[in-house]
Amino acid sequence: MGRSAATDPLHAFRFHARMVAGAASPVNGIPGASDADVLQPAESGAGFIAGQGAEAGFQSITSPELTQEMAEYREGIRTYTQKFPGVPSVNDITLIRGCARFDTAFFSWILASAEGDEYRGDLIIFHIQRPKRDVAITEGAGGALQMAATEIELTDANTKRYILRDAFPTRVKIAGDLDASTSDVSLSEMDIAYERFDVELPTAA
Repeated sequence: MGRSAATDPLHAFRFHARMVAGAASPVNGIPGASDADVLQPAESGAGFIAGQGAEAGFQSITSPELTQEMAEYREGIRTYTQKFPGVPSVNDITLIRGCARFDTAFFSWILASAEGDEYRGDLIIFHIQRPKRDVAITEGAGGALQMAATEIELTDANTKRYILRDAFPTRVKIAGDLDASTSDVSLSEMDIAYERFDVELPTAA
């Protein structure tokens, strides 16, 4: 019997990020970004981005990292130095995605930080298992079979989540460097600082 897909290692290329929704995230609602998610363009539900209204994804996201300094202490009667855990710290992360015509979400968030508006929120990175697909096969006109597949939405039940607490932007590059000699897609970048992070596991197998 083959092993379950649920035991497969997670891929590095299946991920997404959102700000905590609703009243729990006071930064949501900044002009220029979606009312529900400061990471999304204001027009993300109106068909202005790839996917005709779907959420804007990301090309890459730095994984959160926890580092703990080491403190050393030695007494004159000891042969070896004692070592103790010191001050913990976390890295900044970088979010990168394609620059779209109507997308000013990154810039709007850092502007809110610079000009004294609400700017801190909890950011969730979803690390996604191979998404299951609900496949429905129906019989259409003339007996032809039709198949429709729908991917499961991101939920606490089916994703591993890295939650960055009290996150705020420290750097935004609104577009890639302009160069007439290249065919590269223009990429927006945002560096985010945060104070700590939690790891939450899927609530269902």
